[in-house]
Amino acid sequence: MAQIPGFKLHVHLDGAIKPETILYFGKKRGIPLPGDTVEDLLQHISYTEPLTLTQFLEKFALYMPAIARL
Repeated sequence: MAQIPGFKLHVHLDGAIKPETILYFGKKRGIPLPGDTVEDLLQHISYTEPLTLTQFLEKFALYMPAIARL
């Protein structure tokens, strides 16, 4: 069976914005985030095991409101 080449969406999206920046804009805009420190935030938005695309994209919902419209 031929292997379908994967794509590396995480290379472009994961880590593109520093957690400090997310926290800064969350606080500035009054948008609640799942953590008040970099360490707390990273526990919610990072991962150590491969995720499905759906699981990966769900993490963006946790912080995108804080940084949308930069």
